[in-house]
Amino acid sequence: MSFETIDATVQVLWRYDYESNIKPLRDLYEVAKKEQWNAATDIPWEIKTDPAAVGDMSAPNAEPFDFVKALSKENQIELAKRKSAHLLSNFLHGEQGAMMICGQLVEVVPDMDAKLYASTQVIDEARHVEVFHRYIQRLDRVYPIMHGLKALLNAVLQADLWQMKCVGMQIIAESIAMGSFKTMAKLTHDEVFRRVVELTAQDEARHVSYGLIYMKDEIPKMNERDRDRLEDFAWTAMTLLATTPQLREGQKGVDPMAVIYEGLGIDMAKAESEMLSKMSEPEFVKAQPNPFRDYAYPQLQRIGLITDRTLSKYQAVGLAA
Repeated sequence: MSFETIDATVQVLWRYDYESNIKPLRDLYEVAKKEQWNAATDIPWEIKTDPAAVGDMSAPNAEPFDFVKALSKENQIELAKRKSAHLLSNFLHGEQGAMMICGQLVEVVPDMDAKLYASTQVIDEARHVEVFHRYIQRLDRVYPIMHGLKALLNAVLQADLWQMKCVGMQIIAESIAMGSFKTMAKLTHDEVFRRVVELTAQDEARHVSYGLIYMKDEIPKMNERDRDRLEDFAWTAMTLLATTPQLREGQKGVDPMAVIYEGLGIDMAKAESEMLSKMSEPEFVKAQPNPFRDYAYPQLQRIGLITDRTLSKYQAVGLAA
């Protein structure tokens, strides 16, 4: 059994007036009820997955690196399969984190419409955990959570303002997930996986809408100190994911990417060197989907959390759209 605990106490807020006071959120709650799907029966699990059809979802628009081209065709497919399992494992961990954070939102948000909608997202995230875990087993195994993702989820779980939980999850994490899944749906040749990410992206779009509707009204009501804290929290959350290297997990011998590469006879040091060199080329970077820049950043703009205080920071690391 593998688990860990963190301290994440929240102040539970009861609400005794049950009438709707935020119509767009109540409408979204109705949509959420209508769009529920079953991970066990609405995915064509009876179709076998061809490993060659999965592709490398970690760099979908990239030409193979030289160290990849040097592998046999069989090992190229195996590498792509394992790297995709590693990427999807982190979406799996993220979905579990989202499930727990949305449970907190039910407890802490002050409006009944917001509580009702957040309750539907708990079951959405549970369904995503179920479906990603089942699909990953077709590829390889579940890999450990990346340091940056874990740090982000823990920060949101432990945040003392409910607005931080809403922005960290609904605006940032869900936007990144939605953008990633839409890209994967377009590029994969595996029918089962396409259905998984299409249905999941549909849910994620609804989750982002919740954050946009709620935060556009709530942020202007915040005092200056808390609003500045929220803006700084959003910046930190973005950089935890966007600038954390995926190649090191902090403990020698357990880096999942090293395990993947070295297990196929790839020299990890040479692979890192080539990848880092490629990632410094503007054309390579431009060709890759960037859900941080293309999805999360615009949503932060829409709710007013990109100001003169933080704009230059986003621009300096290439996250400004």
